[in-house]
Amino acid sequence: MARRPRKQAAPFSADVLRRIERRGVARSGLGDVFHGLMTMRLLALLALLAGSIVLINLIFGVIYAIAGGIGGARPGDFGDDVFFSVQTFSTTGYGALYPRSIVANSIASVEIIIGLLATALATGLLFARLSRPQARVLFSRIMVVHRLRGENSLMFRVANQRRNQLTDARMTLTLIRDELDEDANAMRRLIDLPLERANSPAFALSWTVIHRLGPDSPLYGLDEAAMKAQNMVLLAMLTGLDDTLLATVAARHIYGPADIRFGARFADIFDRAEDGTFAIDYTLFHELDG
Repeated sequence: MARRPRKQAAPFSADVLRRIERRGVARSGLGDVFHGLMTMRLLALLALLAGSIVLINLIFGVIYAIAGGIGGARPGDFGDDVFFSVQTFSTTGYGALYPRSIVANSIASVEIIIGLLATALATGLLFARLSRPQARVLFSRIMVVHRLRGENSLMFRVANQRRNQLTDARMTLTLIRDELDEDANAMRRLIDLPLERANSPAFALSWTVIHRLGPDSPLYGLDEAAMKAQNMVLLAMLTGLDDTLLATVAARHIYGPADIRFGARFADIFDRAEDGTFAIDYTLFHELDG
């Protein structure tokens, strides 16, 4: 029986995942609008909220212009109708413009309700975005393979950029690579790599993460070319409890074969002045020694 042609698995990265066409799955549409608002850029969200408020006031300005009945408004002046809508929407009401008919009062009542609901929704959405706990963790842009205590080891380092601690910080390193099944089709496999130290009770400054490249390691004896041939990536994931926010935070970083430097070592980032002051130089965080 002839074998089916090999299919290449897609690389694992956030940019690639966003570009993948998802066939047979309906778009979430309005049913998942909250997720879309929570994941869009903050400036885009602010622009959307401001644009929505402007649009609502323009619509009600047109309605007031057609319905009439606005006391203090100059006849035929659309600007007065729009500004009356702004005052009604925000429940400001300066007194110079006011509704003086049943129709105008009814429209203003509807706009006040919409304004209160819109303000509550916008406030809740912005609070949810700004209060969401996020980790400020710096991952080294590269990994190094360095001989440590007689054995090659894969290393990278992370740093806490805040002046606090992550309690019970835990690090995982996952190898993601292509493997062939019996029909020569590539399938994506995830393998957890053991670390020399996988947790830190109080992560405050810097942490060098080490995976031993012994005979039991899936990376044993591989070079950059072999890693590229297997479409390998390494996913580093850090979780911990922020002792200021009292909330669990997480951060991740993806390394490819081109991000690994064989036979290299990181530059020293720790220093102590003559007066005994201890310092850490993050400008050297991604640099190599020599």
